[in-house]
Amino acid sequence: MVPDILGQVSSKTWLQAYVQNGYQLPVDIEPLLFCKALLPNLGSPDPELRDKLTYTIMSQLILDQHLLTVPQLEELLTICLDREHLFYGIGKQGTDSVFMRSFSVLIVAAILYYDRDAHALSEVVTRQAAGALLRYVQEERDWRGYVEGKGWIHTAAHVADALDEIGQSRYASEQDCEAVMEAIRMLACLPGPFQDAEDDRQAIAAYGIIARKLISEIFVQRWLTSLILPHTSHDVVTYHRQNNARNMLRSLYFLLLKNDIAPEVRELISGAIVQIAGW
Repeated sequence: MVPDILGQVSSKTWLQAYVQNGYQLPVDIEPLLFCKALLPNLGSPDPELRDKLTYTIMSQLILDQHLLTVPQLEELLTICLDREHLFYGIGKQGTDSVFMRSFSVLIVAAILYYDRDAHALSEVVTRQAAGALLRYVQEERDWRGYVEGKGWIHTAAHVADALDEIGQSRYASEQDCEAVMEAIRMLACLPGPFQDAEDDRQAIAAYGIIARKLISEIFVQRWLTSLILPHTSHDVVTYHRQNNARNMLRSLYFLLLKNDIAPEVRELISGAIVQIAGW
């Protein structure tokens, strides 16, 4: 019975019925086995199967239903970080392998978000996730946003969400937060233009760290300086990098302003925006 049901999780019809039934997991199905059976769907180019059904179902299990024990969450997190998931086909551009990478990141982010309040994950596992995510930012090459017919890829937004969770972790040290800020800098200076609010998601991650006051103003100054590219080159790649960085900083500035946080840092950001724009 159980193997038969687990064998149907690649069927949209079966998953649609599961959702319509209020996400009620049959009593004879173990939640972790169900999640493991769902994982291959994250790599599907079918947006309904991958995103609307599989990701939604898994996030429900993790964040709303709380059906997985702490050891099971840690096991699922570790699986999502491996070379068959987060690093599946890493380095490739324009292939469907990116779906598995990008949606594995979302599951990682969901588990880390759960831990914000639950305080369940061990420091060892959390740091394993942080290290893998930082490495992923360096090695990913496919930063597409939305693809007609295949839906969201959104790698730069998804990994920004996960970096936000690392920055908000109770285990995060000043050094950890600086590493996350450096990863955000790398994302903000990618050569392709962002057009799907990726810069907003990056700004949220940076905002969370600045609001926690775990990094120094001196570090923020250096970080902002590293985002200011020289205006000596007028090629399109430099133009895109400058626009990406400026838009991320604009979002960060207004997040800080809205919540009346870090006025000194806001002033520094304002100055950096002016320099990047060349005003």
